[in-house]
Amino acid sequence: MPHKILTDSHQPASGPILNFPTGNGNKKIAFLLRQNPAGVGGVQRLGTILTEGLSRYYDIERVIWKGPDWGMPLAFPLFYYKSIKSDARLVHCDDAFTCLIGGKIRTASGKKVVGAVHGLDLILPIPWYQKSLCFALQKLDKITTISRATAEQIKKRGVDPSKIEIIPPAAEMSPLVFKKDDDLYRYWEHKIGLDLRQKKVLISIGRPVKRKGFDRFISDLFPHLPDDYVYIVAGPAQKTPSWLKSLKPFLNEKFYYSLLLASGSYSMHDDLVRLSAHPRVYYLNGISGEPRDRLYSVADLFIMPNRTVEGDMEGFGLVALEAAVRGVPVVASGIEGIVDAVFDGENGYCVPEGDNGAMLGIIMALAEDPLKLAALSRKAVEFTQYRFSPERIFASYRKLFDTLLSNSE
Repeated sequence: MPHKILTDSHQPASGPILNFPTGNGNKKIAFLLRQNPAGVGGVQRLGTILTEGLSRYYDIERVIWKGPDWGMPLAFPLFYYKSIKSDARLVHCDDAFTCLIGGKIRTASGKKVVGAVHGLDLILPIPWYQKSLCFALQKLDKITTISRATAEQIKKRGVDPSKIEIIPPAAEMSPLVFKKDDDLYRYWEHKIGLDLRQKKVLISIGRPVKRKGFDRFISDLFPHLPDDYVYIVAGPAQKTPSWLKSLKPFLNEKFYYSLLLASGSYSMHDDLVRLSAHPRVYYLNGISGEPRDRLYSVADLFIMPNRTVEGDMEGFGLVALEAAVRGVPVVASGIEGIVDAVFDGENGYCVPEGDNGAMLGIIMALAEDPLKLAALSRKAVEFTQYRFSPERIFASYRKLFDTLLSNSE
């Protein structure tokens, strides 16, 4: 195998789909969605999950941008026109970018407008964007966010704290989990050329971006683990759009970097290709769907070695819930929104950023003690299913939406 870079041809998974009955028609909410079906990544999936889950209680009108990424500014007239003409008394903007038009909708129509912000969409380091966003957010009736870390960033932009509601994402209740049997091990031996029996399997899943810290874990921490440890990094295939590449000669480096972040195209793919030369490190490029579930199923621990990056942030870390609800405890850097997803002794452990000794110590304490690991695995499932159950999360949204709808009558 010249390179341990594995590509899966499956389409990106859309995340947990909750099959509730359709809306009752008594209360109508217009959801402005930038992507549908949802793309790869937590932020892109939250809007879809929310509309699916709340359709039991409300008449949901989805206003969706179906054009190319480069044409996103053209979505503003669509969102504005559809929202104004809709008989919905409440409009929900699915991310900070969409909130830019939400403020104008609020002013022009008098409808109640709720904006959702997540992380990078809030702090994207483009001056004109930040100025426009601060102005728009202050006009909204309520702003929902997924963690305390993002709530603090909203406050820094001059928003009244009473307008901010922290509501975390919902976890999957019935994820696909494969038994650790011969079939599963043969599957992975065929995929990566290594029999994972008798191995301690550490995994990370996510976009190959700097804040995830995959490269730092491989270079600074993993070499200190014993030879029976294997580390597998997996994520969606990353490709810079041709329209963005064509603009590069005309933009300064900082602004081009910001556009890469905004489009989800910034990638450390080449670094991970190089680092996967380590004999016990494997980089799976383009994994999704069933192979992703098979990866969770073969794992002992889920690693989130995140680091602080200027102009970027981890708003929550939905993958922590994906791992924990499948019985894979999480060991993570305790920064930003991750501390609202990973709870010590419940579904994993957080360690101080950059404390390599603490992270290695927890990994080995769990991986070397099968009984302790099995107990935490069971607890992780129970804790995550309870604390992040769809019923609890959607109840928070219902309380918020019902209050706004009653005040708009």
